[in-house]
Amino acid sequence: MTWIVTGGAGFIGAHVVHLLSESHDVVVFDNLSTGRLERLPAGVTVVKGSVTETDDLARLFDGHPASGVVHLAARKFAPDGTGFRPDNIDGVHNLVEAMTRAGVDRLLFASSAAVYGESGPALAAEDQPLVPVNPYGKTKLEGEQIIGETRLRSIALRQFNVVGAGPHPFAADTGPAALLPAVFRSLSEGKKLVVRGHDYPTGDGSAVRDYVHVEDVARAYVRGVELLSGSTEQRHLAVNVASGQGTSVLDLVRLAGRVAGEEVPFVLGDRRPGDAAEVVADVSRAVELGFAGRLSLEEAVRSAWESWPA
Repeated sequence: MTWIVTGGAGFIGAHVVHLLSESHDVVVFDNLSTGRLERLPAGVTVVKGSVTETDDLARLFDGHPASGVVHLAARKFAPDGTGFRPDNIDGVHNLVEAMTRAGVDRLLFASSAAVYGESGPALAAEDQPLVPVNPYGKTKLEGEQIIGETRLRSIALRQFNVVGAGPHPFAADTGPAALLPAVFRSLSEGKKLVVRGHDYPTGDGSAVRDYVHVEDVARAYVRGVELLSGSTEQRHLAVNVASGQGTSVLDLVRLAGRVAGEEVPFVLGDRRPGDAAEVVADVSRAVELGFAGRLSLEEAVRSAWESWPA
């Protein structure tokens, strides 16, 4: 059974590919703008292309008959002003149309906790109203809506804050805006970390997030593939991929310092526009369906530090 993984050479994608390829044939589809081939297991098939290009998608499905697609290709940061729409919305439209033409009817979609907006002290549950507060979250919600209106058998995995690293080489997250890489850069470069926001209505004034180990996220995708592979009925389902535990930014910074064996130098800065004060998952559905995580936040931080480039 072959599954196509779009964005499979990215940080999360590569972890998914490593685990999924243990039980399935995998084809990676990636434009390699941020993906890295060295992250992938030896021998995996790679097709270079973009979900924004319909010809690339047609070539992909013509050359690689598949049972389903794991769609991880997306733009999370848009510092160049081009916005999120071409990758995150047009890309979903193009992919769904290409799948329909090819007769592929199973889709596992990488969504985000950003669709919830401000959950506040209550846990974010899959069936609550969705009111994203930033452009990225709005595009992920629109992507879910596009897929939900199709006849595909689909699951949207709403990823919370993914941290950690797997055991394979080149597993570190070195993303430009993620918190933990920023912490480690401050340690390795001797520069002060800027903690964005210190006046939120939380215990210590910093934002509270739900951090989940990337290995648990990869297992969630494999579980999603199992559910869709065994399904013969049309369905669209959203599932939180998270730990269900809230941790403040300052607590994470202190934990990273303990793991690294040195205090992280930081200064307090202004909030980032569109950042919610607190977003923590209700994981009841994840537990019921077998998506629950196994690994602790300390294990995640330790694995990320051990994989950090020297």
